[in-house]
Amino acid sequence: MTRLRAGRGVRTSPAAALAAVTAPGLPEGGLVLVADGIGGFDLCGRALARRAKAAGLPYVTWIVRWSHGPGRWFADLTRAADCHARARDVAETVRLYRRQRPDAPVFLVGKSGGCAVMVKALELLETPEVERAVLLSPALSPGYDLTRALGSVRSDVVVFRSPLDVFFLGLGTTVFGTSDRVWGWGAGMVGFRTPKPTDDPARIAAYRKLRQRSWTPGMVWSGHLGGHLGPDTPGFLARYVVPLLRVEPPAEG
Repeated sequence: MTRLRAGRGVRTSPAAALAAVTAPGLPEGGLVLVADGIGGFDLCGRALARRAKAAGLPYVTWIVRWSHGPGRWFADLTRAADCHARARDVAETVRLYRRQRPDAPVFLVGKSGGCAVMVKALELLETPEVERAVLLSPALSPGYDLTRALGSVRSDVVVFRSPLDVFFLGLGTTVFGTSDRVWGWGAGMVGFRTPKPTDDPARIAAYRKLRQRSWTPGMVWSGHLGGHLGPDTPGFLARYVVPLLRVEPPAEG
């Protein structure tokens, strides 16, 4: 997998992103778009690109430059309009890429605040143009409705959460709010709430594409100790996330 990203402080247009990820000489097997957490350090994206390349995946990975800059976590968390604008860029990049390479899969990976960018991008797609989305420690609220986002994935949306993520997604989101501006625990700590049996049948059907995995002590061996930075570790990404970047039959039941 080849890693590409916009320059520091530069937010690239969908057309420019497409030109970068389809440049001659780059792998043509597929595309992975990664939106890291708030603060602009891109730890997860860089590590994921290296581990995917080591696994021999024939993809290009593009790290979405959505942050306001290193250390500007409060702006990243609170400026919803900017998050929506970057989500539109991601959605348009997906459309353009699929138009040019209709047989190549596209995967979306979000970490913490970057999950909001990826979920909102999915909501802007009219058809299932994304193979799978992976949400690591999402900073969205547990009650966020994923129905529209789930309709835009061919396989599923996989969420990794940890009950030990109490500082960032417990205390932090209670004091400063989640990415969707709800004050309370984040879904990356307690998980997303699923529909009740009495809910809309269409919503229940959509949520069949949601898979939620909680942290377990066995993940310590991969480097994930249960905290917010655990999903950034190369060992965790190699063992739990890279295997998800493969094409599978659509989820059923």
